[in-house]
Amino acid sequence: MRFDPGLLNPAHAGGGAPCAFYNYYYDGQSKALGNVHSRMALVAFDDSYTYEQAVFAAGKHGFIESVGQEVRTNSARLYPVQLVDGLSCKQVEQAIRVLEQDPGIAYAAPYFLMDSGAGVQLLGISNEFIVTVKDHKQAGKVLERLANATRTAIVTSLSDETYILRADKNSKGNALEMANFFHEQPLIKHAEPDFVVSLEM
Repeated sequence: MRFDPGLLNPAHAGGGAPCAFYNYYYDGQSKALGNVHSRMALVAFDDSYTYEQAVFAAGKHGFIESVGQEVRTNSARLYPVQLVDGLSCKQVEQAIRVLEQDPGIAYAAPYFLMDSGAGVQLLGISNEFIVTVKDHKQAGKVLERLANATRTAIVTSLSDETYILRADKNSKGNALEMANFFHEQPLIKHAEPDFVVSLEM
C-alpha cells in the first residue's frame, strides 16, 4: 500500500475530532448522507487530459490506488478513484483537499455509502447541482448574483425556473455544499446536488 504520510499525521487529518456528518435537501426535506465513504473519491482532471494522463496524474498521490472509467456530466468528465484501504473519513476529507491543490485537477469530491432499500449504492458528489428559483422572471438575475458570490457557473436551463449550475475547486464548496447554500437563500425554491451512482471498484 502506498500511503501519503501527511494524510496519516493526526494533526493534518483532524486528530481525534469526529467525522463530519453530511446531508442534502430533497423536496424541502433534509436527507442524511452520513460520513464520507473511506474508499472512493470523485475527481475531474484538466479538460485536456486523456485517460492515460489522468491515471499518471493520480499516481502522484500515494493515497490513490486506481482510477475508474470516466462519467460525463453536462460540464465535466469525472473519474471515480479508489483510495487505499485503511483511511479514516477525516483522512479522506484531507485527501480531497490535497487533490484540490493539484494544478492538474479541476474538482474533487467525496462519495457516500447509501442503503437505498434495493441495495447499497455509492453516491458521488458530481460537479453539478440543480436549482429552482421561486420566481422565474427573476431567475437570471438571482442566479447570476449567487453564482458570482460562490464562484459557481450556470451550465444550462431545464425550464424557466430550473437550472443546472457547476462547481469546481475554486468555488466556495463542492456541489453538495453549494446546493445546501443555495437552498438556504430566500429567492430559491429548491436546490440539490447531482449524484454519480457507482459500484465499489
